[in-house]
Amino acid sequence: METRDLTDELVRAGAIRQDCATFDAGSPAPAKPCPEQDRQPVEISVASPDRREKILESSAELFARKGVATTTVREIGDAAGVFSGSLYHYFKSKNAIVAELMRGFITDIQLRFDQVEKTANDPEDVLRGLIRETLVVIELHPHPTAIYQNDRAYLRDNDLLQSVDGPSRQVREHWMKAIAEGVDQGIFRKDVAPEIFYRSVRDTLWSTTHWPDRQKYTTEEFADLMITLFLSGFRVA
Repeated sequence: METRDLTDELVRAGAIRQDCATFDAGSPAPAKPCPEQDRQPVEISVASPDRREKILESSAELFARKGVATTTVREIGDAAGVFSGSLYHYFKSKNAIVAELMRGFITDIQLRFDQVEKTANDPEDVLRGLIRETLVVIELHPHPTAIYQNDRAYLRDNDLLQSVDGPSRQVREHWMKAIAEGVDQGIFRKDVAPEIFYRSVRDTLWSTTHWPDRQKYTTEEFADLMITLFLSGFRVA
């Protein structure tokens, strides 16, 4: 390969900067090699939204399967079909990819729960909707769901939960508000602490991704089953 061809390839790969890749006539190597600390990805004028989405999808699958900590930037680049150095044009770091996946995941839950509360007729109707929409989100976002459940320690230790703390609290508030109003209206039992009921439903729904018989049901069928199991025991007799 010609020296200039090799340099062009390194520029495209993000190994050296374009402004460090100039040649002197007849020189077998760049006349101005970049210092090691100055090497950085080449800036591209226009980022492809499709490529960015592909990076997110590939990263989510890898994070869910291998764990965030053990997934490398090179693996993400290979899976997304881009040079690992070029990833930094789309995301500042691996953790920035994780943060965006978590934001999209929790935002979808929040929007769905907001809509449930707007259209429900009573507190029991709200709980039915929250159970149903939680299962829909798990089906639509299996990889972010797995990351959120399996990599909580990594997310916490790397301050990746801060960006979703607000939406997470709002999601919790939907549950607690419906439960409290149902108790006040005599729909739900007073002898079951709202926090216990909320955590029982929430933790059970998220854990269903690991249940071997889960795939025997459609999401709609499974939602009906969960609604029956939980609300039958929580209603006032």
